[in-house]
Amino acid sequence: MKKILLMLSCIFIVGCSNNQPIKNTDLEKSKPKIENKNTENPKVYIQDISVAEAILTARERNLDLEIKRLESEISTLDRKIAFSNFLPSINFGGGYTKLDDDINIGVNTYGLGSQFGLPDILGMRAVDKSFYTYGINAQIPVFVPSTWYLYSARKKGENISQIVEELADKMLQLQVMGEYYYILSLESERETLENQLKSAKELQRKAEVSLKVGSVLPWELEKAKTLVATKEFLLDKNKRDLEIAKMALKRTLNMDMSIDIRLENIDSNIKKLSSLDECIYKAINQNEKLIITEEQKNIGEDIKKIAISNFLPKIILGGGYGNNSNEILMDSDFLYGNVSGIVSIFNGFRNINEYKKAVRNQKIGELKLEKEYMTTILETAKAYKNVENAQEILKIANMNFNSEKGKLKQKKTEKDVELIDNEEYYKALADYEKAFSDREKAKYQYEMAVGTLKIVMGENPFEEEVK
Repeated sequence: MKKILLMLSCIFIVGCSNNQPIKNTDLEKSKPKIENKNTENPKVYIQDISVAEAILTARERNLDLEIKRLESEISTLDRKIAFSNFLPSINFGGGYTKLDDDINIGVNTYGLGSQFGLPDILGMRAVDKSFYTYGINAQIPVFVPSTWYLYSARKKGENISQIVEELADKMLQLQVMGEYYYILSLESERETLENQLKSAKELQRKAEVSLKVGSVLPWELEKAKTLVATKEFLLDKNKRDLEIAKMALKRTLNMDMSIDIRLENIDSNIKKLSSLDECIYKAINQNEKLIITEEQKNIGEDIKKIAISNFLPKIILGGGYGNNSNEILMDSDFLYGNVSGIVSIFNGFRNINEYKKAVRNQKIGELKLEKEYMTTILETAKAYKNVENAQEILKIANMNFNSEKGKLKQKKTEKDVELIDNEEYYKALADYEKAFSDREKAKYQYEMAVGTLKIVMGENPFEEEVK
C-alpha cells in the first residue's frame, strides 16, 4: 500500500511539473512586445528632388508667395469696393416707440370757448401713446467725379498687385535655383576635399617614417599634421555648410526639416545670346519694376484729379417709401423722392492744400519713372555683361577639366606600374576633383547669370525647367 501511494505521489508531482512550462509559455505569448528604442537607429527619410519639382513645390507652398497672392486678392476687393460707389445704396429702417403718457397740444381760446360752452384751453392729441415706423430708402450718385477717379486708381492698384505677384514668382524661382545650385556646389567640393585629405595623410605617414630615419626634422612632421588637421576642418565645414544649405532650401519649399533631400544634377549648355540692344528693348517694354513705377505715376494723376473734384458740386438722387402707425397722420404710408447737392465753399484751405500735395506727388512719380528707366537700362547691361563673363569662365573651366582628366589618366597608369606613390596619385585625383567642382560652379554661375538677365527683361528665368 505504501508503494502504491508513493507511485501516485510521484506521478502527481511529475504532472504538475510538466504543466507549469506550458502555462508560462502561454503567458509569454500573451505579453505585449516592448521594443528597446535606445538600441534602434532612427529612420532617415530621403526624398529625391529635381529642379523642376523644387520650383513647382515652392510655387505651391512658399509662404512669401502666398502672402503676395493674398495681397493681390485684397487689391481686387478694393477695386470692387470702389466700383460699389456707382451702384445705388438701399437701406431699410424701422422702429417702435412707446410713451409713458399722452402728448397733447393745447390751444387757448381766450374766453371765446365759454361762449359756446367749451373750456378756455382746447386739448388735442399730438401723437399716439405707442406707434411703429418703418421705411426703405435708396440713394445713387448722379454727379460725384471723385468716385470715377477713385475706381481708376484702384484698378491700377490691382494691376500693380498682379505684376508684383508675377515678379515675386520669378524672384522665388531665382532664389530656389540659387539655393539648389549652392547645394550642388558644396556636394561637388566634397570629393575634392576627401582626396586632398587622403593626400595629406599620405604625406604625414611619409614624414613619420622619414623622422624615424632622421631624414626630416620634427617641425616638418608637425607641418604635415597641421595640413591634415586643416583638410579635416575643411571637410567638416563643408558638411556643416551643406546641412545649413539644405535647411535653407527646405524652408523656401516649406518642407519638413526632418526629411533629408537629395538633389539631381543639372546639365548646362551655353545658349546663344541676343544682342545687348535687343535685351534693353525687351527690358524697357517688359520689366516689371518699370511697369509698376509707371502705374504708380498714373495713380498719382488720378489722385490729383480727385483733389480737383473736391472743388466741384456733388449731386445725389434719392427716394424711398415710409409707413407709420400713428393714427394722427392722415396717410399712414407715402413715397418720396429728393435731389440733394453739396459744394464745398470753405474748409480751412484743405482742398487747396490737398491739390498742391497731389501735384507734388505726381512730380515725384514722374522723377521716379525717369530714374527707373535709366536703372533698367543699367541693370540690363550689367546682367548682360555678367552672362558674357560667365560664358568665358565656363569655357575655361571645361578646358581645365579636360586637361586634368587626361592628367589623372596618366597618373593612374603610372601608379599601376608603381612609378609614383599614393601621395602623388591622390594629389592628381584631388586636382581632378577640384577641376570638376570648378566646372560645376561655373555651370551654376552661368545659369544664375542667365536667369538674372531674363528677370531684368521681364521673362521667366527658368521656363524650360518648369515645363
